[in-house]
Amino acid sequence: PGADTDGGRTLSAFRREVADLKPWYEMSLSKRGRTTVGYFEPSSAADLLGGFAFEGMSGSPRREFPLPVAMRLAAQDLKAFYFEAVTARPGSTAPGGAEFDDWFFRETVAGRVFHAVKKRCLLEDDAALRRTGAMLLIPLGRV
Repeated sequence: PGADTDGGRTLSAFRREVADLKPWYEMSLSKRGRTTVGYFEPSSAADLLGGFAFEGMSGSPRREFPLPVAMRLAAQDLKAFYFEAVTARPGSTAPGGAEFDDWFFRETVAGRVFHAVKKRCLLEDDAALRRTGAMLLIPLGRV
């Protein structure tokens, strides 16, 4: 969508949010010497999830993974990226799982994107995509 549509504005804000967190993530990576981000770099994960939710993308960017698997991995990696970035900020402590999920799904643009991905998944003909949307993107109680 164009930047003047709701989806376009959300996608632009999402990409900006990921870019804004990148220095904190890099600081975390430098400090810890490791990351739990495994398959998708943050910008690639954002492109996959945002592209699916708002641009009608329907294929996996990675041949080794079908789209439902790629989306789950991208979602996991993006959540890990956000967690590692937010805990690198001075004075911050590692939030508990429920606290992090509340913040992530209710206060970030990424959380809005995850909800949009879920909504689109539930409308798909593919059973694996519907299952991904129904059970594997957003924890129960965070809807």
